[in-house]
Amino acid sequence: MSGRACPQALYTSASRTLEGPGFGVYAHSADWPAEVGRTRKALGALVGFRPADGEAYGVLCRGTGRVLYRAVAARADGFGRPGNYLVHLLWDPSGRLGARELLALRRAGRFLDALPEDSSPTPELPPLRVAAADRPAPALTPDEVDALTPPLAGLLATLARGAGSCALPVRTASGREVAEVLVAVLPRALTAGVSLQAGTREDDGDTAPVRVQLTDSPAPAPAGPHDTERARTLLEAASKAELAPDDLADLRRLDAWLFADAWAEQDAAALSADQVASVLESSAAPGWLARGSNAAVALEVAAGSPVVEAGLRAAVDRWPAVGELVRGRVLAALLDEVFDGAEGPAELFVEIAGIGQRDLCAALADEVRRGRRVARLDRAAGLLVEQALTLGVDLPLLGLTGETWELALLATRRPVVGDALVAQWRSGGGWTGEHGALLGHLLVADPGWLARLGDAVPVSALPPALRWAALRLDVAGVGALAEAVATGDSAGRGWALREVVFGSELPAGDVEQVLGRRLELLLVDDGWPREVAEAFARSRGDSPFRRRRRAD
Repeated sequence: MSGRACPQALYTSASRTLEGPGFGVYAHSADWPAEVGRTRKALGALVGFRPADGEAYGVLCRGTGRVLYRAVAARADGFGRPGNYLVHLLWDPSGRLGARELLALRRAGRFLDALPEDSSPTPELPPLRVAAADRPAPALTPDEVDALTPPLAGLLATLARGAGSCALPVRTASGREVAEVLVAVLPRALTAGVSLQAGTREDDGDTAPVRVQLTDSPAPAPAGPHDTERARTLLEAASKAELAPDDLADLRRLDAWLFADAWAEQDAAALSADQVASVLESSAAPGWLARGSNAAVALEVAAGSPVVEAGLRAAVDRWPAVGELVRGRVLAALLDEVFDGAEGPAELFVEIAGIGQRDLCAALADEVRRGRRVARLDRAAGLLVEQALTLGVDLPLLGLTGETWELALLATRRPVVGDALVAQWRSGGGWTGEHGALLGHLLVADPGWLARLGDAVPVSALPPALRWAALRLDVAGVGALAEAVATGDSAGRGWALREVVFGSELPAGDVEQVLGRRLELLLVDDGWPREVAEAFARSRGDSPFRRRRRAD
């Protein structure tokens, strides 16, 4: 048969054992582990008793392995001595065999009741091959469900604590074997750390965190309401041939299997964190998250609950619809932060949604194209704009924000923004009021914009923009702007003097400072012949501007 080859050992009273006459190890496999024991002394409490009721059996943990055993009373030995017994032990080094296999071996009669007639002591006993036990769904009547609910609830309560012991009756009043039903109903992974023993229990070195003792005592006292609900629901499902999957390794996942559909009928705000996590792991998650504020509440709960965070991440990965839903909500919150200054989502939410910088930048561009504007172009928003353009996102700048001055500063200080603005300005469909408003701010930020934009600015739009900018500049700024006009594509129209120097409405003394630096250049721009302008500039000591200052 297929299965695991388990080393075995036999302990008994016989006319001859490996240790001599009397009680001792009669036989063991060659690879029976020395750490479990190969002598009566080493095996200790595993073999040191005669079963009081004719039989004892169990499975216990020893490190990473498992010991499965059965002890039975035996007839008198060859010398007529009473009180004999036989202990048949199996060793599973993988630790994967458990109570199901123990009960299946016992049920199939594969544990020995007596030594074979023609046997002799040997340290070369062949291993016994043990297959994983089948898991048939028990057929249960309503009365049996009622009888089995208290012992199963008691075991579930012990599992919930993570450690401890639990006493269960061997049979119900109707004769149903409790352990047989419970190991079929409970997932294998959930009971991986459970040992089971029927009969006398001594200090046998069991390292299992949860120990179950089968006794003839009545059923344990009622467990808590949730464990009782779990137990009844599990048994009712089993009676319909519905068994929880064997890979459910904790009670929260078991609850998800049992109750997620019912919890999915409720809003997230009414559920505990574990219940939210259970719904997220169920097939009801997509529809539940799409309803009302459930997605928003689940995200908030995830911030303080690792199990909800894990469940939400798994749901995003498992269902594209959930991923799009969570992504949409988090992205909307990020955009509200950028455009309106609202409080943004937690970094954890962004991570769960899987939103990268490029995703946010592309969404920002889409919103701007739809007409939405950034209310405050602060440092964070400015960095996002710069990042978007660096990534090659086609982000419209002219319709980005009503904070024209902040946009002008950003375009002036950040080369990638400035280059994109020039490119969009030149490729635009025509001059608009936004162009005019932004042009004035750009000239205040840096007169060099006049040369950068060049012929992309209509001639008719330049004078009012120059005058608007000049009114907002200091003496040095007016001088720089005037020089840019006089040396740029618009030179020769007299705008440097008329729109900038005199349009600035600076005090006469400040105007003279501006004129004193580049008077010849400004006069030539105003249409004066160069030689006349040069002569006038040389004689500016007697200029009417100086005389007016002395008169003042």
